[in-house]
Amino acid sequence: MINSIDSHERVSSAALDYPSLRQLEIFRAVAESGSIRSAARRLGLTQPAVTHAVRELERGIGANLFARSVKGVAPTDIGAALLRRSHLLFNEVRRAQEEIAELRDGTGGRLSIAFSSTAAQLLPAALIDFRARRPGVALELQELTWPNADARWHGGDYDFAVISESGDPPQDGLEREVLLEHPLVVAARAGHPQARARSLSSLQHCLWLVPGYGLTLLQRLFAARRTAAPADVIACQSTHMALTLLYRTDALALLSSSVVSGHAMSSGLVRLSLAGPALASLRIALLVRDSQALTPAARVFIDCLRRAAKDAAQAQCPA
Repeated sequence: MINSIDSHERVSSAALDYPSLRQLEIFRAVAESGSIRSAARRLGLTQPAVTHAVRELERGIGANLFARSVKGVAPTDIGAALLRRSHLLFNEVRRAQEEIAELRDGTGGRLSIAFSSTAAQLLPAALIDFRARRPGVALELQELTWPNADARWHGGDYDFAVISESGDPPQDGLEREVLLEHPLVVAARAGHPQARARSLSSLQHCLWLVPGYGLTLLQRLFAARRTAAPADVIACQSTHMALTLLYRTDALALLSSSVVSGHAMSSGLVRLSLAGPALASLRIALLVRDSQALTPAARVFIDCLRRAAKDAAQAQCPA
């Protein structure tokens, strides 16, 4: 049976106390460590001090934040909600400190940015530009397939993200800016049995590799041609993994034309020349939670990404 850590009188919502950052820091340590003892060791405090801080926080909130079992302690539903919010809060506190330091000293700072595999094509040019303008900023670059499934994105760890999307943008409340668009094409290895196919419908029985957004898109494309969607479909979130499979199997893939153009001749990939209208477009989009909360360094990097996207678009459609 799971029992609450501490039973105490509830207080009305009108009497809730705002928790201090120190209380939240201790709360996070307990939640992440799974025990009072481990949290105390991690923070360099005594166990009674940690227990007292947790009880004071619970008293101020008016609810139990942890439950105890033989395996240790775990956040209650209210505790889990507070933990999610505390991640966002501490990330904003960190960014506030970094922004103050940037404005005060004109140097330093730290950025954590997430890119999808395809969106990373903008990174080299943007990085060179950014390093010339802000050489002292520490950078962390992370691959991100789908924001909705990424705990670090939900926790506010990333300053912003640059991802690949197709179809209607999801209603997720995020600020979006399309940096670049590429047509999607069907790609296969050179010598594929269907390399000379001219209709999408004729590829119904092939093995397909699709990114996260690709399954719904593939179904829609085949439905528009009054053909049942392929049954053998593998969700493949990594471009590198998809290319590896394309080289060595008879799979087909929906890929950005920029990816296929970059690998076609030298790496043995071909783009199928299918009759009819273009399949769809892939958007490389900038995702931001709140543009007003971006640090100066983040704004500079975004400006570098815009320049890189503009150059890429001009190279894609030369005058």
